[in-house]
Amino acid sequence: MHVLSYRLVTTIEELEFYKSTWSQILEREKNNNPFIEFEWVSTWWTTLGVHDNVEIYIVEHKGMAIAFFPFVRCQRLGGIQYYIFLGQGFASYMDVIAEKQWKEPAIKYLLRELSQKDGRFIIALNGLLESEHTSQILEKYAIEHQVPHSIFRTVTSYIDFQSIKLEDFLHKHRKKFKSIQRREKKLKALGQVSFQEVHPEGLAGMFNLFARRWRKKLDTSGFTEAKTRLFFERLAKEKSNAFRVEVDSLQFGGYWIGFTIDICCRDRNFCQAMGHEPDFNMFGPGRIIERENMLKAHAKNYRFYDLGSGYEPYKFEWYTDVDFSRKFVMSTNGKRERILRLMMVLRDRLQGQLKNNHQLVKFKRNRLGELCYFLKNARLKDWFRSFKKGINRIIAVHMFDIYVAKNGQCKTTSSFNEAFIQDVMAWEGRANYVSNYHKGYRIFRNSANEIAYVRHDQLFREEATGFTLKLPSNVSYIKEKNHQLSDVVANVQKEGIAVCTSVYWYERKRRRELAQLGFQRIERIKIIQLFNKKKVYRQENNWLKYLQSQGQNIDHLWQLAILPLLI
Repeated sequence: MHVLSYRLVTTIEELEFYKSTWSQILEREKNNNPFIEFEWVSTWWTTLGVHDNVEIYIVEHKGMAIAFFPFVRCQRLGGIQYYIFLGQGFASYMDVIAEKQWKEPAIKYLLRELSQKDGRFIIALNGLLESEHTSQILEKYAIEHQVPHSIFRTVTSYIDFQSIKLEDFLHKHRKKFKSIQRREKKLKALGQVSFQEVHPEGLAGMFNLFARRWRKKLDTSGFTEAKTRLFFERLAKEKSNAFRVEVDSLQFGGYWIGFTIDICCRDRNFCQAMGHEPDFNMFGPGRIIERENMLKAHAKNYRFYDLGSGYEPYKFEWYTDVDFSRKFVMSTNGKRERILRLMMVLRDRLQGQLKNNHQLVKFKRNRLGELCYFLKNARLKDWFRSFKKGINRIIAVHMFDIYVAKNGQCKTTSSFNEAFIQDVMAWEGRANYVSNYHKGYRIFRNSANEIAYVRHDQLFREEATGFTLKLPSNVSYIKEKNHQLSDVVANVQKEGIAVCTSVYWYERKRRRELAQLGFQRIERIKIIQLFNKKKVYRQENNWLKYLQSQGQNIDHLWQLAILPLLI
């Protein structure tokens, strides 16, 4: 029988004395849980846990430390002592720091000591991985001593690169990778895209991007709060043979559009957080950086790419294996602590049911977040626009005409310069411009550096209705932005290109202006929408007559002839 004793440490200065012992135990056990490494625990204690009643119980055998129990203790109603693991809310996994041969004796010994010392207590330990067997030891103790207890499980998904070859992994997910590559190719056609490591001094870009990402969502992580920022900034500077923090950014033309922060421990790469620029959603930067991060982990010879605990669908798109994270709740047999434990159990079960409902989580995070942002920032015109948009989702009738002006009918002395996507990155309202580039528009500005018009050389696109029409060759669609229409038309026509634009039925002044500039009506479009159903009516289709007058080849004739049948 082992003769054990324990020592209580309540300051980080005292714990520093045991740093080498703590780390040596984890090294011998080949620990790959980053949250129980000394670097993580000490950094949390000195930043986020400074006001918590941290108690580290050190179990000793013949004066030598054999196990560490990193607890936070508080007192509940009726003098009941309540123990949890430190780092709760920040540490996805936690455990007792002990060698395998000493873990069970140390746990049983300390539980007996706490029972004698406190009389009444509740222990609620989060993040116990089933693969580490600590929760099974606790469960065995509770059954043997007839102690009331409850267990909750949360799935933890991960990729085991030893269980699947990279070639097989890529082949298994080839459709997803091809989809990512298509979006990435479209983004690279507009500018330089790079995935690069970020030094600890450059984390401001990560926090700023995270804040923009969650600006219109309900964020409960507190990732950008001052203390949390300080914690991760300090943690990023902690490096040892076993522990390190890796931050990478996805950049477009020198601007951050994605990031990932990973906490790595021996052969495990734990993905702590990931985010991307919402203005670039249509290019899928989140998917791009997710792919790059997985491939980087494989290239650095990590065996496990840990996707974390939870039931989010994206985690199950890539996983090869699962573990389970347990919450173990145990109390002494007194009436008060049993009632308190049961209340905790009911609360945790309800929270578990709500979190497992992904649609409900999305509604709370996205829709309620958007509503809160709108109520906080909306102006009168935003309320009107939102009301109009709501009505149009139920029922809407759109009627507009397509006009075309032949080549060389206008003259101008104004000059316009094309603005590329790199030019608009620092502009206000960047999201709209980025969306235009994704749709294939070209943006032009005047000498005062103001947006003059946008132009599409392949498609006629009516944004309000989503109606698109393939244009004949030698015709460009334009939308002027508060600029003289004649100057814009002339600037396009000087390239030998005909100009196409649209006008709604109620815009009489614009119709007269178009007629004066030599435009002719080619087609009238009427779109009736009722909820999700949409019907398109095309009237006065004169595209064929126009093409014949321009001497266009037969290819465009048959394309436009059958197009109404395809809409």
